[in-house]
Amino acid sequence: MQKRFLFRLLLLGWLLAFTACAASPASVPSAQAGRTVLRLWHAWPATEGRVLQTLVEQFNQAHPQWQIIVQARPAVSLPSDLVMAVQEGGGPHLAIVQSHTLGTLVDAGVVRPLDDVIAAGELSSLLPTAVGSAQVTVDGQPTLVGVPISFDTLALYYNRANVLQPPTTIEELLQTGRALTDRNRVPPVWGLAYNLSLDRTIGYLYAFGGRIFDEDGTLVLGDSGREGTERWLAWLGQLYRDEQLLATLDGVVVDRVLQSRDAIMAIDWAHAQAEYRAIWNDQLGVLPLPRLGATDRLPQPYVQADVIVMNARLTDQAEQTAAQAFMRFMIEPSSQRVLLAVNRQPTQLALQLSDTDLDDQIQLAAARAFRAQAQHGLPIPSDRLTNELVWTTLADMHLSAVRGLLTPEQAVSQATEILHSRFTP
Repeated sequence: MQKRFLFRLLLLGWLLAFTACAASPASVPSAQAGRTVLRLWHAWPATEGRVLQTLVEQFNQAHPQWQIIVQARPAVSLPSDLVMAVQEGGGPHLAIVQSHTLGTLVDAGVVRPLDDVIAAGELSSLLPTAVGSAQVTVDGQPTLVGVPISFDTLALYYNRANVLQPPTTIEELLQTGRALTDRNRVPPVWGLAYNLSLDRTIGYLYAFGGRIFDEDGTLVLGDSGREGTERWLAWLGQLYRDEQLLATLDGVVVDRVLQSRDAIMAIDWAHAQAEYRAIWNDQLGVLPLPRLGATDRLPQPYVQADVIVMNARLTDQAEQTAAQAFMRFMIEPSSQRVLLAVNRQPTQLALQLSDTDLDDQIQLAAARAFRAQAQHGLPIPSDRLTNELVWTTLADMHLSAVRGLLTPEQAVSQATEILHSRFTP
């Protein structure tokens, strides 16, 4: 009986401590032995999460007056968990989220603007497209709501053992891919395995001269952006039907062929680098996406960023000071170098990608390729309306045209009508 009573006391104490940690408002100062304590949520995979923990420990040791406590959350629910926790008066002091979710977080009122926290001079040393992806339009003005600590974008992966002269145009890439394809083998070998999903192909829409909105935010898809968009969709339809290329909307098929080492080139995101390294080992090559020879234009793929956001309820000055210091610590060249070692591409341009930065020359060459591509990319849209309506409409347009369910002209007209109904007064 006594043991059971003691166990219940211990259990009650643990539950009270856990509840206080999970639900205490961020606006209430957290003190521990005279230190300001902040909680940081993230959803990074295990390997990157351990590196993040190492960086946090370095920060804590260098600043004994502050302590950051890292808490991992499920990636699929992190944004919604953050909204719910903050709206209920709690949540973490800081969180690392993907930049495309920022608009939803801003609309929910759970993150605070950072224009008064991070000076323009500090942002000038960061990759501009990453900074752009960390901004959300508030009252008609681009507003910084997150500090970008790493970025993700598209690049060309290839096996250097088979591709001795990397292509400089997309036309050369397709020609090389067809020449390397061997459909008589069992299973076939594909010179190019290309997942034709919207996020992996939209960069070439801009190379063809297509546009959805102009610089002022006016919808131009059915006007000045129509011709280029139709050419882009027709081009994707041709790739989809090309029997000498594995150009498909089925990402599972592409992944299976790559994992079985039956493909020689692919276009994919930077975060997939470790997977390609496992496939091609020391023969891995990475290059920015080839330009479109027909227009002599570079593609402009989207640039996603991992950004640190601050709880909107964070009003205590001591906590704000600690949060700002940690944000700055994470974009220091030394911290950025640590992130690069686990394939988190650094946003800090002051980090020189020279031969002395990393022992792994293949990883270093890939980092240079990703940075070069990101400098010619576009910030991924972050506002909620774009993610909920525009992207869905474009995905339907893209899918219908690629599969041949609609002509490019019909697909563009249909998408234009849908978007006009929402964006035209």
